[in-house]
Amino acid sequence: METQIITDPKHWEGLANLAQAPFQQRWLYGDAVQRIGRDVLRLAVMHQGEPVAIAQIMQRKIMGFEVSLTSRGPVFLQSGHSNDVLRALRSTLKTASLKLMSPDTRLRRFSLSSKPQICELDLSLDLHDLRAAQHPKWRNALKKAEASRLKVAQITATPVALAPLLQAEKDRQSHGRYRGLPPEFTLAIQDVAPKSLLLFNASDAQMLFIRHGNTASYHMGHNGPEGRQVNAHNLILWNAIKRLQKLGVTRLDLGTIDPKRAHNLARFKQRCGAQTRQLSPAQLL
Repeated sequence: METQIITDPKHWEGLANLAQAPFQQRWLYGDAVQRIGRDVLRLAVMHQGEPVAIAQIMQRKIMGFEVSLTSRGPVFLQSGHSNDVLRALRSTLKTASLKLMSPDTRLRRFSLSSKPQICELDLSLDLHDLRAAQHPKWRNALKKAEASRLKVAQITATPVALAPLLQAEKDRQSHGRYRGLPPEFTLAIQDVAPKSLLLFNASDAQMLFIRHGNTASYHMGHNGPEGRQVNAHNLILWNAIKRLQKLGVTRLDLGTIDPKRAHNLARFKQRCGAQTRQLSPAQLL
């Protein structure tokens, strides 16, 4: 097997769509990473002239050592080639002192982290089936929000419009509630692909989604006292689902869950009808 550098965004996204690739393996993610000062390498692993896997790799130097990270990858387009794909990637990255990956499925025995859990919604289903999959309590909360005067608005995700949400996110991270991507990364996405951001508002609640090809991701949100009282996030998420479906999105990644440290958020995601999936831990490539 051999690797081929991909430099055409349309070519990359066409391959990524074949496997419903996650946000971390999408072109706009790499562009945003480059905007905040990291190097990015996009590789297709070829077998007999056909691509069998893709890997978007972040590269940086730490104390003089070159470190590479393939987050949520490599993404396989064909099964049965995992060992050969890893071998080809290692050969291409031979100058890196430390080669890390966090694929969706376990590829090596040795683990460097715990196994994260994510929640995903299958948006290829029709709205009736999506609604039927919701937990009764979640669905009742949605009905109450729909019956109220609460209105959901989609707002153009300009830096000014994003500012309150990013400040709330920064405050949560500074208080040690969890670790996530810095707010500056969201502004980098807004800079390189502003149309990928879908910002919804209702009352004092907001939710931000990122559309990438035929998949999308929930990125961040905030719910104020009034929003919590009127179940604003239930109504926002339902409206976002309908909008994303119209845009051709077939899978929505709601992100990781941590039932122990963030029980309410995990319950919200699980009860909306999403399926929980356990990913592979971080491993050496």
